[in-house]
Amino acid sequence: MNVDSFRISRLLRHIYQGTLPERIRDEWRAFSSRRRTAWWNQQTGKREYLTYDLQSGLKMLLYFDSRLSQEIYCGYFEWKERQFLNDFLRDGETFVDIGANIGLFTLIASQQTGRNGQVYSFEPCTRTYQRLVKNIELNGIKNTKGFQIALSDHTGQVEMNVSLDGYDAWNSIAKPTAGERFAVVSVNSVKCDDFAREHILMGRVNLIKIDVEGWESHVLSGGSECFGRKDAPVLQIEFTDEASQSAGTSCQALYHQLEGFGYRMYIYEEKSKQLIPDPVRTGYPYLNLFAVKNPEEINIKLKKRNFPS
Repeated sequence: MNVDSFRISRLLRHIYQGTLPERIRDEWRAFSSRRRTAWWNQQTGKREYLTYDLQSGLKMLLYFDSRLSQEIYCGYFEWKERQFLNDFLRDGETFVDIGANIGLFTLIASQQTGRNGQVYSFEPCTRTYQRLVKNIELNGIKNTKGFQIALSDHTGQVEMNVSLDGYDAWNSIAKPTAGERFAVVSVNSVKCDDFAREHILMGRVNLIKIDVEGWESHVLSGGSECFGRKDAPVLQIEFTDEASQSAGTSCQALYHQLEGFGYRMYIYEEKSKQLIPDPVRTGYPYLNLFAVKNPEEINIKLKKRNFPS
């Protein structure tokens, strides 16, 4: 079979299987990513940042010295997770962003929860926190509070490993899994339960995103009252073997810890707008799961149209 025949055969197969729209989308995304990466590489070292249209009504400062910024601009970084926020959050609800970095999920959540909602955003590293604040201010956001604090299993102080070579998204209390040059800095830490009591948030949070590079189980341990409740929030939580092992634990242990709180784990299917059960896996190279206690209610909510204020 020659090349043209192969392409025609592949096209007909996609038409028959009903996967042609997805194939076209994937090809376009790959093409767009290559073009954006080439442009990004040309600008690196010449510019400090660019103003990026994140989605309708939201802008974001992306920095040329940050690998995460490059991923957001050049690829479709955590696209399904971003879509989940847009589909799930409603006006007047409350979102907590633990490990906010420069604010990707904070910005989306602030838009979706509207004037009557609340967003609490945690980023302990000074420069990254300053960039988070700038992105909040850029959008004139009024419903969001930023905290330069680490969430952990105790209230006090912890040592953070902070990247000096662009791997800010891998900053961690544990040993970082990417980058070569780091500084160790002392930052304030607080337990989830302590923060929730102080700010009267017990039972009032709808969704929490936890992305703390292996420290997720410690965050959960510090929120045993918050996460053990029947009305506990939905969690979007990162599972990455390398990061978990660096923190002295495992993704399987994290999975079972969540089960101990009464959660079940799901992935989000963007096309059908529903949560799909995800049994414990033997390995987690990199995956975000949604921990949920009332999946039937959540799936009904996801299928309803969302009109942010």
